[in-house]
Amino acid sequence: MPQQPRTDAWSRGRHLWLWWPVCVWALVWHGGAAFGEPLTIETGGDEQPSALDVIGDEAADALELPEQVVEEVPAPQTLLSDETTLDPEAIREEIDRAVEARLEGIPRPRYIPATDIAPPKGLLLYTENSRRGDFPFALALGGYMQLRWLEFARSATTWTDSAGNVRPINNIDTFNLNRFLISFSGHVVDERLVYNFAFFGTSDNGLRSGVVPIGMAGWKFSDAATVGAGVTPVPGSREWLDQSPWNLGVDRSMANTFFRPGFSPGAAATGSLFDKTVHYQAGVWNAIDGGTSGVLRRGTSMAWAGNTWWEPFAPFGLGYGDMEQHDDAAIRLGTSGVYARTYALGALGLNPENTIVRLSDGTALALPDALGPDSRVDQFRYQLATVDAGWKYRGWAASLEYYFRTLNGFQGTGTFERSNIFDHGGLGYLSWCFVPRKYEVYARSSVVTGPYGTGQEYGGGFNWYVNQSRQGRFTLEALHMNRNPAQNILYPYRAGYTGTAIQTQFMVSF
Repeated sequence: MPQQPRTDAWSRGRHLWLWWPVCVWALVWHGGAAFGEPLTIETGGDEQPSALDVIGDEAADALELPEQVVEEVPAPQTLLSDETTLDPEAIREEIDRAVEARLEGIPRPRYIPATDIAPPKGLLLYTENSRRGDFPFALALGGYMQLRWLEFARSATTWTDSAGNVRPINNIDTFNLNRFLISFSGHVVDERLVYNFAFFGTSDNGLRSGVVPIGMAGWKFSDAATVGAGVTPVPGSREWLDQSPWNLGVDRSMANTFFRPGFSPGAAATGSLFDKTVHYQAGVWNAIDGGTSGVLRRGTSMAWAGNTWWEPFAPFGLGYGDMEQHDDAAIRLGTSGVYARTYALGALGLNPENTIVRLSDGTALALPDALGPDSRVDQFRYQLATVDAGWKYRGWAASLEYYFRTLNGFQGTGTFERSNIFDHGGLGYLSWCFVPRKYEVYARSSVVTGPYGTGQEYGGGFNWYVNQSRQGRFTLEALHMNRNPAQNILYPYRAGYTGTAIQTQFMVSF
């Protein structure tokens, strides 16, 4: 038979039971009574004796109670009189109750797991007791790890970009700690002054990869509005805002990787309205991708972005799949938009989620000759709009998102063969959790098309939710991509690649 877990009462009282014979002996000896005689205590004067005065140092030591705890606990009034006979059993019960009451005021770490509609709050290391007037402060520890085995089998050996460069297509076989994140969150000074800070990194660049800081601090006026600043995702699409632990597959789609902005320093407002059926994020950031947009960035232009969504019937929950098994249909409708005057990046910053803007064949916009011989783009306008819809019901789920992107206002050197580039594309997911909260299958596809070509991906996979929780998930997935235009080292996408990716992943979130 499996061993049954001990209750909290047993855990707290185990030393009392083990050392009770010693305690009785110590009580009798300290009170000066002969063995077998009742213990008596003389009381008088105005001073109130403590529990330590009653039971004595030896008994407190035998009980393994901190002296400062016992000393602060008053002796039970019911046991004191001018001359009182003390029953050892009554003493033990009174001391148990008094010490338990004292310990209740001492903060103890506790874990707050994910629910069907919210991510985990993590290990609550400390929170003040407002009843005691403690300094307002709370700290919780959380994070996730993403372990992945990626295999890619190429279907072609080379591809040619719009500048005429012939580039190789390589096979891939690698194990990686694809993502890790350690976060700290809570409030300080005032319960409305909230913060969230994290360290984020990957081994995909090797073990010398940098670890980058992300997070923000702000003032929570109410559920309707929290205003703050920090380093956050620029909210340019629905799938981009869904955190990595809650993806339906191994990772986000090719279309999202191609179109979306990245992380950047900025200021934003977030909140929920109309009985938490309408949600939003909106603000201003240094750039669409802040990898090189620190205090030494060129220019003063900013990126303006916002995302909103509506859940009219029930909370949609985490991710695109319905492992939660909604008894009533849940629908989510959303849209987002980004506008920025930005510089073309030829290299990435340290944040592994950085993505540079590319043409629909995978050519980096900042590459020499990308828009014609002897030309090079230095600045441009980036405008992105998206619409999305999702549905969940009794283990079935479907989600769609479509992207519209315009690049224009090019400045740089040479003559550009185009003054305006319009790209569009979309993604789709269909899933069925055929064993509730445990086993799920899904299909996925996305496409990107524009004046320089079209790329597609399609495939599917299997999810096993360990212990019926989203916080532990094993995924096996196969994807075939044709002339993929996206690139990011965290994903299986490499610009221009054609072939099949097999990915095995274990994700744990805490």
